[in-house]
Amino acid sequence: MLNLKKLRLVIVIGTVLMMSFIIADLTVIPDAVKRVYLISRLGMQLPILTVFFALTFLPSYNKIYHPVLCLSLLGVCYANYWLIVQCWKIAAFSFSYEGTFLYGLYCMFIMRLSFIYSIAFVLLSIIGFSAVVLMYPVYDSFGTVNLGFVSLGLLISLVGVKQIENIFARFAQVNEKLVHLNQIDQLTGLYNRGALERHFDRMLSLAARTNSPISIFVIDLDNFKDFNDGYGHLRGDEVIQMQATILNQVFNRDSDIVARYGGEEFVVISLGNDLVASETLAANVLHGWQMEKIKHAKGNGQNIVSCSIGLINTLVDKTTRKKELFDLADKALYQAKNTGRARYVSTNEGVALSH
Repeated sequence: MLNLKKLRLVIVIGTVLMMSFIIADLTVIPDAVKRVYLISRLGMQLPILTVFFALTFLPSYNKIYHPVLCLSLLGVCYANYWLIVQCWKIAAFSFSYEGTFLYGLYCMFIMRLSFIYSIAFVLLSIIGFSAVVLMYPVYDSFGTVNLGFVSLGLLISLVGVKQIENIFARFAQVNEKLVHLNQIDQLTGLYNRGALERHFDRMLSLAARTNSPISIFVIDLDNFKDFNDGYGHLRGDEVIQMQATILNQVFNRDSDIVARYGGEEFVVISLGNDLVASETLAANVLHGWQMEKIKHAKGNGQNIVSCSIGLINTLVDKTTRKKELFDLADKALYQAKNTGRARYVSTNEGVALSH
């Protein structure tokens, strides 16, 4: 994604630098060619750069940036070729060719023209400069040398562009992995608490816009401290991972957000389910533990590992706060704990039902 503010600044700086050469050039070029010089700079190149700058305000500019930059750069270069030819025709004056090389370097490295479009620019600019050198004796016996210098310099620049593009691609991959790792709980592979907070805001906003019911499940393993102390932390980690597996099996839609909130507590956010459907999902989670039958002889009268669930299912609007919803689901969880565990308590508009 382009940073358009920085891009516009780069365009302005490049334009100012190019235009600043006008003062210096006018002091060394013959009077006879000053008119065509100003036509090239102010009548051709400046309008091209102005249009290029104006296009940055288009909503779809990111999609057309590279082809537009390539065409603009070629336009500026060919305006320079036209100036070289006119200076020779009018006053047999050999105007400098280095501008072509500098324009290319600026756009390929500073403005990050893509490798594919850099190839197109290099080939077309070399063809244009070759035509100038071969058709007009602008640089006398040095024409071939100058052509070779420009061609070789631009071709070598392509290697640099490709290397930079590869480096940025690797940086992007590393950054993507870091972002992913920053959102993931390492033990379970679920979203972590920070990621949950961000997704919660997004889901709440989406539910309000689409008038869809939102369900928040708060899940907590029963007597987990006793299990951890009795069977060891490695076995405890396996139970936490099993809880994550069960949740992923039950909440298997791409839109479902499943997260480890901390310790043995998990949170799920789901859109589009009514209360009955949400209760069915909660019951399926409880059934998952019943099927696993993991022994838990260390709990308070508990024989197998289980969990308790607090559930809130409701419609929301722009004024709804996620803390309010979470507090209701958390309150329902504690009701489930206090009424025997291994069950869920659902609440809809403040009415709690134990199951």
